[in-house]
Order: sequence, then C-alpha cells, then structure tokens
Amino acid sequence: MVDKNSTIVKSRVWPVSKAMLPLFIGAACLWLLGDRLNAQTMASIIPTLKTLPAGHWFVGLVATGLSFWAVGRYDVILHRHFNTGCPAHRASIVGAAAIAVGQLVGMGVLTGALVRWRMLPEISVVQAGKIAFTVTLSFFMGLGVSIAMISLIFSVPYVPEYLAYIYILLFLILCLGSHLHLTKMPVLPRISLPSLPAITGLLGLTLLDTTAAALALYALMPETAGIGFPVLLAAYLMALGAALISGTPGGVGPFELTLLALLPNAPEADVMAGIIAFRLIYYALPAFIAAIILCRPFEEKLPAAPAPSLSAPSATVDDFSKGSRSEIGVCRQNQARLLHTGAARLAVTSTPQTLTALFDPITGRPGFDPTNLLTLARNRNKIACFYKLSARYAAGLRRRGFKTLHIADEAVLDPGRFSHEGPAFRQLRRKLSKAEKAGVAISISDDHPLPEMARIDQQWQQKSGKARGFSMGRFCPQYIRFQRIYIATQDTELIGYISLHTNNNEICLDLMRSRECAPDGTMHMLIMAAIRDAALEGRNRLSLAALPPGIAAKSRVKNLYIKVLTSLSGGAGLRQFKTCFKPRLEPLYACANSWPALAFALLDLSMAIRHPDSHPDTRCPQKDHENIAFARARET
Repeated sequence: MVDKNSTIVKSRVWPVSKAMLPLFIGAACLWLLGDRLNAQTMASIIPTLKTLPAGHWFVGLVATGLSFWAVGRYDVILHRHFNTGCPAHRASIVGAAAIAVGQLVGMGVLTGALVRWRMLPEISVVQAGKIAFTVTLSFFMGLGVSIAMISLIFSVPYVPEYLAYIYILLFLILCLGSHLHLTKMPVLPRISLPSLPAITGLLGLTLLDTTAAALALYALMPETAGIGFPVLLAAYLMALGAALISGTPGGVGPFELTLLALLPNAPEADVMAGIIAFRLIYYALPAFIAAIILCRPFEEKLPAAPAPSLSAPSATVDDFSKGSRSEIGVCRQNQARLLHTGAARLAVTSTPQTLTALFDPITGRPGFDPTNLLTLARNRNKIACFYKLSARYAAGLRRRGFKTLHIADEAVLDPGRFSHEGPAFRQLRRKLSKAEKAGVAISISDDHPLPEMARIDQQWQQKSGKARGFSMGRFCPQYIRFQRIYIATQDTELIGYISLHTNNNEICLDLMRSRECAPDGTMHMLIMAAIRDAALEGRNRLSLAALPPGIAAKSRVKNLYIKVLTSLSGGAGLRQFKTCFKPRLEPLYACANSWPALAFALLDLSMAIRHPDSHPDTRCPQKDHENIAFARARET
C-alpha cells in the first residue's frame, strides 16, 4: 500500500528542493572557485581594481547603459505583440528595471513578472507573466543564435560547428514558420508566434545587448589580462548562458567558473578583478537604480494624443463604394478596416507580417500623409505597405522617401469608345463567333441562381486550383450581392458567369467562372455584354483588373523579376485573355519605407493571396450559403 503521509511529505519537499537547487548549484560552484583561487590571487584582486583607469570605468558605464537600453526595448516589442496598450517609454523603463532586479536576485521570470505588475497599472498579472516568460524565452533563443554566430565568425572552439549550424537552422525554421502564418507554436499552443519584424528585432536587440555587456566587461578587464575582444565576447556569451541555466542569483558561481575555464591563459587575478568590477557596474548599479524606480509605480493616465486605430470594416456598406476605384469592393470580403491618416481614408487589412493599405485611398489626394499607417504598423510589430497603388499616388509616396515597385498593370477600357472592329480584334471576333454559333446567351442577373453558381465555382476550383483571396474576390453569396452579375446559358443551362464591382466612377471585373464544357468564347461574350451596358450608362471607365507587368523593360534583372512574378501568379493565360480587348495598361505599385520591408511585405502578401484561409486576419468571414448574413469583422 502507498503511505499517504509519505506521499504528502514528498509533495511538500519537492517544491522546496526545487527552489533551493539554484542555491546548491551556486554554493558548489563557489566552493570549486575557492578551491581554484589561492590566497595570493585573492589578495591581488583589490590592488588590481585600483589600477583601472577612470576612462575604462566610463566606457563600462556607457556600454552598460547601451545594454540596458536594448534590454528595455525587448519589452516594447512584446507589449506590442500582446497588445497591452502600454506606452513605449513606460515599457522600456520597466523592462530594464525588471531585468536589473531579476539578474541580481535570480528567478528571472517570477521577479520580472512581479516588477512589471507592480509598475504598470494598465496590465494584469497574467499579462505581466506572459511578457516576463516571453522575454526570457526570446532572450535564450537570441543568445543561442548569438553564440552560434560568434563561434562561426571568429572560429572560437567553444561550440562544435555542427551544433552552431543546427541552432541557426532552427532559428530560420522559426522565421519561416512566422512567414508561413503558423500562428501557434507546436510545443506551446497558447503562445502566438511573433511577426517576422518582431523576431528579427528581438534578435538584433539580443546581439546589441550581449555585445554591449561584453564590451563593458572587456573595458573593465586589466590590460595585463591580454584578452582579445572576440575571444572575450564568445567566452562571455557561454558564461552568461551557464549562469542563466543555473538560475543562481546573479549567476554567481557558474559565471565566474565558466569564464575562468574558457580563458585558461589569462591571469586569474586579472579575470576576477574584471568580473568584480563588471558586477559593480552591470549588476549592482542597475539594481540600485531599479530599486529607486520601484518605489514609485507609474500612475494610470490616458495618453496625451489618441493612437491611430482602425474602424469596423463595414460600418456602412457605402464605405467601400465611394473610392475612385470600384475594385475596393473586395474589402468587404478580406476583413479590411478604415483608417484615417491626415486627409486620407485608407482601406487597411492585416496579415501576420504586414498592415497593408489596399488600392488608392478612398478619399485623399496624392501626397497624403501616411504617418498613421506607419505608426499603427509599428505598434503592431508589422510592416506598413501600400498595395496596388496607381502611379500618381505611388509618386507621392516616393517623394516622401518610400520605395516603390511596379507589380502589375491594370487593364482599362473606355466603354463609350470601345469597338472590336479592325484587324487588331481578329482573335476576339473569332472567339465571339464560336460562342454565338454554340448558342450561348448572355443576360444580366437580378435573381442569382446561387446553388448553380456555387457548383460552377467548385468545379472551376477543382480544375484550376483553390481560389485566391486577399485582393482577389472569392465566391460567396453575401459578397456577390453587392456586385453586378452577368450569366451565360446554353439551352437554358447555366455554363458561366462574371461579377463586377460597381461604383459611380467605374466598373471592375472580379470573378470569372465557367463550366469545363462551356464553349470557347463564353467569357469573351460575358465581358462584351458588360462593356455594352457600361457604354449605354455613359461610363467612361471599365477595368478588367490587374495583370502581371509585361516584358518591356530593358533591364534584364527587371525582366527576370517579371517572369518570376508571372509564373507565381499564373497570370500568363489571364493576360492573353484580357489583352484580346486591347485595353490601356496602367501601372500599379507596391510601396514600403525600405527595400527589405517591401520584399518581406510582398512575400507575406503572396502567401495571403495564395492561401487566404491560413490566418484569421485574411480568412473570409462569410459562409457560402445565401441565408447567412455578412459577418462583420470585430472592431479594434
């Protein structure tokens, strides 16, 4: 039989033993350290410290300040990740104070959570715990990458090469997971992966933090130690890792023992003198300042100016019907929201890496102020991007320092002037003739045959692949009810249809769906019907939507980029179809505030377009049934 008393004793003793383990480790390391250092070495430490020049102490102080500035920025990124609403200056000060206290007394996650909870009235204890845990986890991850990189760059033999490459590969897989919209970590399903800008920002801060700390230690090492900075940097990172894993207060014991073991050629008295000076500057002084800060927590105050925010996507349906381009109607399906930035109103949608303004502003002129979009993206650890901007708006952003890239051409017709006579339209006339001979009839749909349209959409997807999204419409009854629909029938059987966005300024092609058995030229007839009706209405602009840019540039690099873009988008056949109508091609641009940001944004947007259901931010909130109402995205 199991002795209940024995079980109770074990259950009470184990947590105590677990808590005492770091102290046992520290005591063992100090005993080993004392056994290694003789009395003569210990006696020479204080005189060695007195010989350190004042300039070295000053450099140590500056490097320590830089390190703790980087430490504070960890919290800024993670407060944005968890959307706490804490101002950046508060998060930075409290984050640095939490680390200063935690690294001195140990139990970094617990002490860090308590410091943050005490200092910041706007966050709960659960949020404080999440931030403290994620700071620790991200620092360990960044520290591992730093050790691997330094070992490979400086060929320091502390870490086997294969382990360094494996760790860097794991980090790259993490980055890839973030890019591929894997929003939950497999091991810790309640922890969302940060965005790629957040991950790279945390890594950069870890490199800055640890390098500055190593510089402080280097500056406080006596010159007689004869240690080069690359060697000391690698040894410091290893010693820091050992200290953090041990969990001892301040890493005392494991840090010193590891550093001495990795620097066997340096005089032990000099190394110990440098470590003691380093502990005064890097541990004791920040902890003293943090204790002063802890005496007066921040008061909960409203920010002086409200931060930019996004409205609901469809407070009124007319919001997406007033822009200069009717294609903005696709925002009814991709959870876009409205953002006021200066005099402009933008349709903004979120993906894991980006906050993207789609198409030209709903209101506003070229040269509008994009500050609010940049601020909002920064507050969410995302990249601010503009997608499918017309040339005049892209030029306005270019004058503000944005980088722009020609990503597509919009095919535009003037319905009132369109004629398919002449040799240039020979192919179009041939297609129309085939459809007419096959008995295809075109009509505008008022009472949409939704079940048949849904079946055609499914058949089309089985043949052509899953429908794309984000900036491209997908079949949904509650989506197409805002559109103009033309249907094609043959012997009273529905064989195809198109849908078009409409507003007062233009008509824009959206969906094109047909049965596999539809006669050749069916789609051409549907487009011609839309052109004729637009001409009768007196419209002067009908858009056939975007195409990959044509091969017309002299630059081989640009032509290669266009070929890759066309291949990825599958737009070769679409381009051939739309150019039958000889449209005017108007360039469309993507814009971001740097080339790397633009490259990462386009990679992210390509994923959102090709796999729109892979992330809740880009997932269509509607159901393919006519009885289900349009689901509004939640307000933020």
